[in-house]
This record gives sequence, structure tokens and C-alpha cells, in this order.
Amino acid sequence: MLVGRLARARATGPEEAGEFLQSLTNRAIDQLSNADVPVEERKKRFRTLFRDSFDLPAIGRFVLGRYGRSTPGPVLDKFLLTFEDVMVERFVPQFAGYGKTRFRIGSVHPVEDRDQYIVSSAITPPGKDTEVNIDWRVRHRDGNFRVLDVVGEGVSMALTLRAEYGSVLKSSGGDVEQLIALLKQRVQTQTSAAN
Repeated sequence: MLVGRLARARATGPEEAGEFLQSLTNRAIDQLSNADVPVEERKKRFRTLFRDSFDLPAIGRFVLGRYGRSTPGPVLDKFLLTFEDVMVERFVPQFAGYGKTRFRIGSVHPVEDRDQYIVSSAITPPGKDTEVNIDWRVRHRDGNFRVLDVVGEGVSMALTLRAEYGSVLKSSGGDVEQLIALLKQRVQTQTSAAN
């Protein structure tokens, strides 16, 4: 029994959380930064990385806040698919030309929740000397690490989206379908602008 607990603790320690993030970042830069790869292929690759490495259901429920608790399952599923589309359109263009990005893991600290860690990192974009500090909140569950939040220069992606989406939901009386329609419209606008 003690051996099992020690093995589990060792398998989910700070070092492994840092290794997970280093691997994720290396794969993202390798697969998404080549501008010669067609945009649709880069979107497909990002979507796969996002699904494999981010806890989409947990992030989606968090950004919906209290409105997510009363949302029927099929509507929540539709929101998560649309939210994934938003992330693809938002982040794929940012990787173009990032092949020579320098990325380094800093400190890794356990969060009070025994399965979560804050992984500090520094990214130096190509041609720049200044590092951008990014903290990643990751969780180990069911044998895998998943990202829960990304905090760039002190700004939480999850909290920012929760405030933005909460404002839309509040003005629509908590209608998640209206939020989905708005997000789909934004995705369509971004896709059209990129073409």
C-alpha cells in the first residue's frame, strides 16, 4: 500500500509537471510554427494538441460560471465545440513564425489541491531579447496532465474569458445559446479575415 502511494506521488510530482509542459510547448512550436504548412493543417494540429493537453470540459464549465450549472448537457456540449473553435482561431495565427522561439521552464509549485501545479515559464519570441513570463496551471488526473489555465504577465485566460462570457450571459438572461451564436459569429469573422 505504501509503495503504491509513493509511486503515485513520484509519478505526479513537480518534475513531471514541468516535463509535460516542456513537451507540450516543444510539440506546439514544432507543429504550428512553420508558415509553409497550410493554415487548415496547422488548425487541425492545434485542435489535436488542445484536445490532448487542455482540460476543455473543466475550462468550459469554469468560463460559463454559474450559468454552466443550469445548462443542459447537449447545449454544454455545443458550447464546448464552439469554444474549441474560438481557441483554434485565436491562437493558431500567433504561432506563425515562432520556430526559433526560446522556451524555458522555471519553478514548479504544487497548488493546495494535491493534483495541481503552477508551472512558471519564460518565452523569448524570435528576434526579441525580452522574455514573456507565463504561468500554467496544470492538473494530473486519470494518469494524464492537462492544462487548466494560462496566465500571461499576470492575466488569467480563464478569468478573462469568464468575465467576458459572463457579461454576455448576464445581458441575455443566462442564455448560453445566445453566447454560442455570438462566438460562432466571431469565429466566422476571424476565418473570413484570415482568408
